[in-house]
Amino acid sequence: MTNFWSILIAYLVAWAIFFIYSATVGRRLTRLEDDLRRLKDRLVKS
Repeated sequence: MTNFWSILIAYLVAWAIFFIYSATVGRRLTRLEDDLRRLKDRLVKS
């Protein structure tokens, strides 16, 4: 039964890492899109 708990914990840790990574990439993508939008607005105004 100890193997079960070890595997379960490893599985949950792997999913937690995946979700944290996904959230980080999503946040970076949103920031990049905002930067691109601001750059386009600057270029249009010039």
